[in-house]
Amino acid sequence: MTEVSIVVPVYNVEKYLNRCISSILDSTFTDFELILIDDGSLDKSPQICDEWKERDLRIRVVHQMNMGLSGARNVGIRVAVGRFIMFIDSDDWIANNMIENLVYLIKYYDADISMCNMKRIAEPADFTNSKCEEKIKIYAKDDFLQIMFRVRGNRCVHYAWGKLYKRKLLRTDAHYPVGILNEDVEGTFKAVLNATKIVETNLVGYFYFCNADSITGKKFGNNFLSLTTVWERMEKIAAIEAPQYLNYIIYNKRRTSFTILCDMILYGDEETDKKYENEKNILLETLKKDLLYLLGSPMQFPRKILMIFICYQYKLMKKCIRFFR
Repeated sequence: MTEVSIVVPVYNVEKYLNRCISSILDSTFTDFELILIDDGSLDKSPQICDEWKERDLRIRVVHQMNMGLSGARNVGIRVAVGRFIMFIDSDDWIANNMIENLVYLIKYYDADISMCNMKRIAEPADFTNSKCEEKIKIYAKDDFLQIMFRVRGNRCVHYAWGKLYKRKLLRTDAHYPVGILNEDVEGTFKAVLNATKIVETNLVGYFYFCNADSITGKKFGNNFLSLTTVWERMEKIAAIEAPQYLNYIIYNKRRTSFTILCDMILYGDEETDKKYENEKNILLETLKKDLLYLLGSPMQFPRKILMIFICYQYKLMKKCIRFFR
């Protein structure tokens, strides 16, 4: 049986795909299958996938009509045969010992998920990994979800990539929701619900390329507004499967108006300001209604101050933030 299935969704990434695949094939760990999901690419990405398949028997290629990132991941989960599964985005790359380290951690600590640190890279050449002493953290499910739901600090740990999962944690019936941004939140929640122990290393193993052409590199649009939908879906899942986490999820749902307003400022411009003027006004009214609740929430104090200013001085904050941006 193959030890690890590596799922790489591919869509119009001909400039970066070779780098991603090369980093995987250069891994010190070799017992894996690499599943390239060509998600209806319109550039040379399908050809690149097929060329790599001819060069390495561990590579499998699935060509399909465009279904989006979640749809591609879901197909990868269904066709995977490995004991463990990991996801890598096609414009990113990994350290040559990342897979080996994560396999070792998940087995040594008898965990259900292992995860490594990541480094954001703006330029392809800037990917040197600083040496540091390794520190291991072990989380019970509840402790990890408190971090994910930002009850403890403001870390982002919900990403699908940078983790190794026991295959049984991932559902074959649309594990990731299709057609919305922040799909990782629901997918990670479903996986962690089925887990008992998560182990984390502080060593950098995943290099996240800050690609201006990627989904998150584009300017503000309808996909950002789907954040509310994410938490509404999460609320339905928790109500049935994990009611003990409903309060955490309701807190995150009620802070989405603040998050989306911040995104409007950070990723918007004059064109999107006009297009989403009505949505902005609705979000501001919602934020004002939820303000007292959020001020008493676990949200970090500097964010509470920013929230107050955005709530009552939106135009001024937009002008200042965009000027310094």
